[in-house]
Amino acid sequence: MVILSFILLTAGCIEPVATDPAGITPPPTMDATTELPPDNAPSLRDSAFIRIEEWEDPAEYTGFSPPSYIPGEYTLYGLLIATVWNETYGHYTTIGETLRYARNDTMQNASWTTDMTLLEITWSSYGYSPYANDQIVNREPKPVDIRGYGGRIYETESERLIAWTAAGNATYYVRGSLDRDELVRVARSIAC
Repeated sequence: MVILSFILLTAGCIEPVATDPAGITPPPTMDATTELPPDNAPSLRDSAFIRIEEWEDPAEYTGFSPPSYIPGEYTLYGLLIATVWNETYGHYTTIGETLRYARNDTMQNASWTTDMTLLEITWSSYGYSPYANDQIVNREPKPVDIRGYGGRIYETESERLIAWTAAGNATYYVRGSLDRDELVRVARSIAC
């Protein structure tokens, strides 16, 4: 198992995530009583990255419905899965999933995702917030309606983040450098 993890890590199939227990907090749109799976150990949080080819259906890999609208200049890139160790069941439990779409003109010469312009759609049923410590959420949000759910949009000059809670206490985040209307259109195309 250790050798397999090392091989996957060195092959670029796994992107390690910093283990910051404070990073697993309810997002701004969640009720503070939302909990992670039982017996989790946030210090053992991990993530895996699955490369999805543009011809594949992302719905086959996700626990949520992917957006039906993505701007034409973006291509499906992959899925980041965040997990925590669940001692009761002796395995990792998925607490969040992030579909990543890369802008076409930034993919050609990119050596890693930090070199790409990404559009990210994140879902969780446990209130996992990948942006809990992010500078953008410290800005004053504005309300936005996402398919009948009250959402919040956080904006900077270069990017935006829309966060909302839908049925079953599932949280959604749509983040990217698209203009406000385009980002809202992507968010509203997700069947929550």
